[in-house]
Amino acid sequence: MSDEPPNNPSPADPTQLDRARRSLLRAAAWGGGIAGIGGLVGLSANRLARRTPAREAATPALGREFTYDVERFQTSDPALLRFVETARFPAGLERARNLTAGPDGSIWVVGTGGIRKFSAAGELTLAIPLDRPVYALALRASGEILAGQAGQISVLDAKGGVLTVWSDLPAGLLPTSIAIAGPHILVADAGNRVVLKLDATGNKTGVIGARDPDRNLRGFVVPSPYFCVRMASDGLLRVTNPGEHQIESYTLDGDLEAAWGTGSFAVAGFCGCCNPVSFDIFPDGSFVTCEKGLPRVKLYDSAGGFTGLVAGPEAFPEYLQAANAGTPHSLGSGIYAAIDPAGRVLVLDVVGGTVRIMQRKEPKP
Repeated sequence: MSDEPPNNPSPADPTQLDRARRSLLRAAAWGGGIAGIGGLVGLSANRLARRTPAREAATPALGREFTYDVERFQTSDPALLRFVETARFPAGLERARNLTAGPDGSIWVVGTGGIRKFSAAGELTLAIPLDRPVYALALRASGEILAGQAGQISVLDAKGGVLTVWSDLPAGLLPTSIAIAGPHILVADAGNRVVLKLDATGNKTGVIGARDPDRNLRGFVVPSPYFCVRMASDGLLRVTNPGEHQIESYTLDGDLEAAWGTGSFAVAGFCGCCNPVSFDIFPDGSFVTCEKGLPRVKLYDSAGGFTGLVAGPEAFPEYLQAANAGTPHSLGSGIYAAIDPAGRVLVLDVVGGTVRIMQRKEPKP
């Protein structure tokens, strides 16, 4: 079975497709993040390869003001760093894809090969092999595990035994994030670009975020398989709209309440075609977010105001090396974060294949 997720189906609504295209064009205007750099450089190289000597001689040289230089965005201001790495350990999977923090401090990593459970110190305590890659995981209070896989959600017991498989779900399902809110299960379906609302037994009870002008819902723009959902303590669902560079707030009835975020290379914004790719929420309502392309793990207050960094691009040299070399696989690899009960930020470095434990810096006396 292929390791790659199924191709994202075309949006059902032409307006949404146009919005996605506009978003991508806007991203290209900013430089499209590091991922955009690779595409622009490749396009330029192809054009140069087609030039004849005569045409080359007739083409005026561009000045320095046209030089595409993003090095200044690849290094962070140390004064913005609020966390420090205290440990790291191998994710233990052929290709890691996501992670979750358990209520007991355990660390769960999913991907190609199944599920791995680690102690709070990073010691492997459980390995659950699964044939299909796992893209998302949620833990029920009962100890059951919900594992999101292409086309289905598998329900496992606490030791990894398969109890049932929910496969009677919308065609094209790609569950990239799962949240639990009481009796409701919310699934970020990157394949169909909506959040599915399920009951406790996996039956679909609704859809959140589908385009609906009458409800002022523009729909989610999800150009690549990165789509995240979390339930906040204020009773509102938070969902990424990556193509619009925002995090949006919804009621469980699907009403859009608020949104924040802006597209920018600047550290306070989200760059590229589709960011943030993942996030989590602290108990006080503030956020940790992750970006691909230009790898950054950042902090925002509950209203979306930028407050600092967990880790900047320089913390992910393999990403930058892959980006500068134009390696497509690595350019498409996201970064994922989860907040554990102790307030640590757990960062899954997909390219490096490691989990990093980030501890908040002690305030200066």
